[in-house]
Amino acid sequence: MYLLVTFPIVDYFLHIYPWGIIGAAWDKLILILLAFFALRAYMNGGRKKVYPTHKMVVYMALLGLAYVLMDVGYLTVAFAGYRVDFMYMLYALLIPYVVDKDDIVPLFKFMVLGGFLLAIHGVYEYIIKAPVPAQWIPLGEHARTRVYSLFGSPNAFGSYLAFITPTAIGLALYEKDRAQRLFFAAAAVFAAMALVFTYTRGAWAAIFVAILVLTWLVDKRLTVVAIVLAVASYFFLPPIHSRLDQFLSPVYWAQANQSGRIARWANAWDQMVRNPLFGAGLGRYGGAVASQYFGVIYVDDYYGKTLAEMGLVGILSYLTLIFVYLRDVWRVWRRMDGQIKLLFAGVFSSLVALVVHNATEVAFDVPALNILFWLAGSFVLTYGAEEAKVSD
Repeated sequence: MYLLVTFPIVDYFLHIYPWGIIGAAWDKLILILLAFFALRAYMNGGRKKVYPTHKMVVYMALLGLAYVLMDVGYLTVAFAGYRVDFMYMLYALLIPYVVDKDDIVPLFKFMVLGGFLLAIHGVYEYIIKAPVPAQWIPLGEHARTRVYSLFGSPNAFGSYLAFITPTAIGLALYEKDRAQRLFFAAAAVFAAMALVFTYTRGAWAAIFVAILVLTWLVDKRLTVVAIVLAVASYFFLPPIHSRLDQFLSPVYWAQANQSGRIARWANAWDQMVRNPLFGAGLGRYGGAVASQYFGVIYVDDYYGKTLAEMGLVGILSYLTLIFVYLRDVWRVWRRMDGQIKLLFAGVFSSLVALVVHNATEVAFDVPALNILFWLAGSFVLTYGAEEAKVSD
């Protein structure tokens, strides 16, 4: 489990020679191993509380298999699409059987520790002006550099930092020990700094929404402070000011309509219209698999990609799953009291950050982001189930 919560670091180093073979399969092997332990625990009578999330995950996993069977002519592509979209949510079914209540806070701490290390690396990249590939700086825009750390992409790294920051804040609020509180506060600050240096507007929007959610859950009066700080950052932080000015320029919108996000969203819609109910098929359009096999450009919208590949049936099912998942986590947060409630407010806000960023990025095509999304919420659900058992 500690390997999984530091997925970006572990996966990066396991893909380096001579560990390349392990790097391609280690997360699948862990999934199989956890499935074995979960099955053994279940057979020994250790049945756990079933949330609506778990029922929806089973439904989505079976629906995904149905999409694979509908595309037998391209099984390799369909299975690759299934792995990207559905494999990591299966961890949600296993976590209750392999993680104890006492393990959950340490796992969150280790998750944030990994994020802290990568955030430091991102700030270091900004200081040394890490080389930036031309495709990361749109025509007509300028940036000192865009940090990317081990992700290789500033957009993916920005999404990761937007996820880590609220949980780090939650841990800083949760901890009573002064040294640990300062440590996790520093983690949040460095993650926020590195997030600014990614120059990723979608991730900035995601963290803004996440912080609004976090402050609303912790103390509604802080929400006003968060809005004031966000407005101030536009005027006093040059990276944010310049990128938002470019976003508001007519040149940006002309490019977006011609070959940017708006054009890609329109193409995804047109793809769905050809087969409204079931779409083009898994791995066929707008994501990593389609890019690898067919050279199709990214949609820059995970929901648009899902709409194109799975049609109305798929997108409505997926959005229902996300809604149910967030609702279940929120209900656990609402039942909690004391310090743990502050931590879970941060975790819930982290989940919101990824959900928001997926509207402008295919974030869940990045395995690290996909798995962390399902792990974090599943830890909260497991804690809630164990807490309810103790209360009963």
